[in-house]
Amino acid sequence: MDSTQIKNNLPPILVGSSRLGNIVDILLSALEKASDEAFWNGVFGERVLNLLKRYFGSDVVFLGFIVYIAPIVGYQFNTLFYYCLNKVKESMYVSIQVSKDESGYNAIQQFISKHNDKTLRLRDVEGRCIVENDDNDMQRASPPPQLQLFPLDESEYKIKYKGHNLWVRKMKKGNTDKDTNSYYYNNLSDFIGQMQSNPCVVITMWGRDLNLLKSFIQEWIDMHFEKEHGKLTIYKCMPTRYEGFEWNAVGSKELRPFSSVILKNGQKEHILRDIQTFRRRESWYSIRGIPYRRGYLLYGPPGTGKTSLVQSVASKVNMNVAIISLSGKMDDENFAVMLREVPRNSILVMEDIDHCVITDPRSNGDFTNARITMSGLLNALDGVVAQEGSMIFMTCNDITRIQPALLRPGRIDMKMELGYADKDQIKKMFWRFMGQDDDIQSEDEQKTFKASKEMLSLSEKFTDMIPDLYVTPAELQNFFIMNMMDREEDLDEQNGKEKDYSYLLESVPKFLESVKLDREQAKEHEIKASKQEASKPEETPKIDIIENNPENTEADKAD
Repeated sequence: MDSTQIKNNLPPILVGSSRLGNIVDILLSALEKASDEAFWNGVFGERVLNLLKRYFGSDVVFLGFIVYIAPIVGYQFNTLFYYCLNKVKESMYVSIQVSKDESGYNAIQQFISKHNDKTLRLRDVEGRCIVENDDNDMQRASPPPQLQLFPLDESEYKIKYKGHNLWVRKMKKGNTDKDTNSYYYNNLSDFIGQMQSNPCVVITMWGRDLNLLKSFIQEWIDMHFEKEHGKLTIYKCMPTRYEGFEWNAVGSKELRPFSSVILKNGQKEHILRDIQTFRRRESWYSIRGIPYRRGYLLYGPPGTGKTSLVQSVASKVNMNVAIISLSGKMDDENFAVMLREVPRNSILVMEDIDHCVITDPRSNGDFTNARITMSGLLNALDGVVAQEGSMIFMTCNDITRIQPALLRPGRIDMKMELGYADKDQIKKMFWRFMGQDDDIQSEDEQKTFKASKEMLSLSEKFTDMIPDLYVTPAELQNFFIMNMMDREEDLDEQNGKEKDYSYLLESVPKFLESVKLDREQAKEHEIKASKQEASKPEETPKIDIIENNPENTEADKAD
């Protein structure tokens, strides 16, 4: 009787499951092969087999069968045991798996670390230095980082929460169906896949109430995000250990008041209305078959408020900020992946796009340090895999250094120039810093509170002394901060008299002279850099910024 006939005579329960059926097939095939004397004749040779028969007689085949079948039976029994064990667990336990790329992963990790006494009993743990600041006490120095202990990957431990025992296991995603005690790397590809797989945490609870376990985990996430409520989370695209990239939350900031950014009249209100309209019209885009994405370009000299505007707009519409850099090891493939995986409810920011090294295959020069190509950049922005509802802000200093193909509608829908401060901005900056009480937020309230004849006269004189379109808002802000700090000890806070701010007018000429020197120094640096670039030998690879090329790119031709 061969293995097929034996299998047909077995009870259906042993062959009904695909996993059990495979195990039975392996065992029967091994039994059939090991019981055949011809098999051993091929293994040992006829001469050795006859010699073994002389000492062991007819038992030589049986002994060989035992030696051959024992490891196979042991491994298959081990596999069957854990398979049955997992089936029992499935009927008696409930589990929830959370991947590292989920927003609640860090919240779960921090809760487990703080409420798990058994972590201290483990032999090998992961240590992370975390700084916990008290936002309500800004007078004290920042405390030193506190070392928190986290279990290593592929570890399992038990915690108790609200009278329930919870088992927590950290593992690699994609390996959840294999027990860590019985997992073997069968080949190199399995090993590489395991190393590159995404970490996750699996939380298991005795019972069948999945909603109860879900409520526990949600409580942990809520407790974590209550601390972050009312803050702006900053994400940054960072390289991983395995030539890839991932989004990491690098910190959180207090929401930037929209009124704190002072631009030319109507600029910030215009861009805010556009964003609010865009967010309300998802169905409008869908009905007309238009990709639900929006691109903005802010350009102008450094210090004109480009980054500040993005942060204040994100705070106003309750969104976060995700920053990506096109330099370093970033290439076309990774950029497309990161664009697809931008954290939800985040504004994507690409800063200083005119200083990024981007390859254009049709231009002259060898872009040795460039890994992003213009066609790859455009295809990623236009691609069907790009996240729906995404908003992209690009910033640059010189718009003429950006290739026109990047500026076409659909990639950049709105361009806004943020230039040097005009007279209206200068006056608003004056009143922003001349408010007496930090609790007075609005400009109108500040004017009402401080609108004495002396202060009104001072504001007019100060505005007249600063040339129109000559200084940046950042330079003005630094002027006020430095002068206010220098005179803080000299201000009379006790006698009830109005503060004397006339010293600001005395500091203006020196301030304008320093601005002039900064401009000249920047211009000299630019001329020197241009000469050094021109003096390079022709064979030296030329690292250029984005080339101006009137021809359409490959992405445009595809359109």
